[in-house]
Amino acid sequence: MKQRLFLLFFLWIAAHAFADDFLDRIRALPGVTSVVESTSSVPDTRFFVIQFQQPLDHNNPNGAKFQQRLTLLHRSETLPMVLALNGYFISTNAVSHSELSAYVSSNELQIEHRFFAPSIPKPVKWQFLTIEQSAADDHGVVESFKKIYSAKWVSTGVSKGGMTTVYYRYFYPDDVDASVPYVAPSSHGVSDPRYIRFVNSHGTAECRDSLRSFQNAALKRRNELLPLMKGTFNILGKDRSLEFSILELPFIFLQYYNGQYCTLIPQPNASAEELAKFLNNVGSLGGFEDPELRKFGPYFFQAATQLGAPANDEANFGPLLKYSGQDVPAIFPPLGVTKDFDPSVMPAVEQWVLTSGKRFIFIYGYNDPWSAGAFKINPQNDSYRFFVTGLNGNHGSTIWELVPNNRAKVLKKLADWLQSPGIASRVNFRPQYQRPSREELFLK
Repeated sequence: MKQRLFLLFFLWIAAHAFADDFLDRIRALPGVTSVVESTSSVPDTRFFVIQFQQPLDHNNPNGAKFQQRLTLLHRSETLPMVLALNGYFISTNAVSHSELSAYVSSNELQIEHRFFAPSIPKPVKWQFLTIEQSAADDHGVVESFKKIYSAKWVSTGVSKGGMTTVYYRYFYPDDVDASVPYVAPSSHGVSDPRYIRFVNSHGTAECRDSLRSFQNAALKRRNELLPLMKGTFNILGKDRSLEFSILELPFIFLQYYNGQYCTLIPQPNASAEELAKFLNNVGSLGGFEDPELRKFGPYFFQAATQLGAPANDEANFGPLLKYSGQDVPAIFPPLGVTKDFDPSVMPAVEQWVLTSGKRFIFIYGYNDPWSAGAFKINPQNDSYRFFVTGLNGNHGSTIWELVPNNRAKVLKKLADWLQSPGIASRVNFRPQYQRPSREELFLK
């Protein structure tokens, strides 16, 4: 009995010594300035919140620095690593791991995008918020963590995170073995008309007519709606915020919802309270409040300078509009900052993806308006593009929601690229993970 207790005690000591040794190894990685282990909600994993020191300007590595937040979901050093690139903030909750790491049963390293709280340089120098500087952030993290994780790596991201995944490969094509961007658009200019054509040709004609009738009614009755707006709208003003929200409604409706919700669109003669409730719950009205605009200021800056944005359909509204053509990224925070758009950046990335982008799998939603800006691929580069169809084909599209044949193709390619044959057998395995929130899918 004593021998058994001694053995159990010895094993307990050995396990904790190994755990502490692994924690020390993370702390010793170049760039890591802080590591805190938190309780993991994912079985058989450990979860760490990490601070990583980055140069503000990677062309001047000895200059100003800032702390970038990472999270690490650890299973085993011998398993593949999913590099989850977020276009905004990251969650410090272990359950927020991606669909891809659930399928692959891998480690996952999440990186918060530079300039999103709390990964903010002080003072903020907006000229260093570029896709090149962000990609260099990711490259530095990957170089460091490959000292521990030497198996295959696959990068992924959703929405703006998917875009970030593409830009990272554009600058560092060989850092990872493959990439799976979800719902990642590439826009042409700060008022891209392709999105108007998409919105006007998807969904049913009946649903589009109902949305247009709602828009007309809301614009005509703006004086009834303005007193119902709660919150602070000092940056744009209530009237302009209301008009922008009404104009963006068909896009937002397609982005997040589906045809089942068409019957919920209020009739033009509905009460002002019903119209306002629909704009708040389904539209983007709350996104124009001052705290939200400030929180997403880094996105608006990027959209105004490099990423671009959709145009709104203002046809047929005529004199009902007071702020025609003003809903463009440059008018949003940060205010008082120069935002010159560079039209050469996105075409260069698109051309690289088409001609040289290898081992990509793009996932899109057939009815998601951002699919109007879907990247084009060349199958000869061992790259692929799949669309989720049906009611789930919106901005929340996933691998699981693909038709089984396409899901099988995705998993087979991942199994080949990551040298993990077991992945291919998970066609009917529904991964358990926390899907991205609407805020994490924000693009507009």
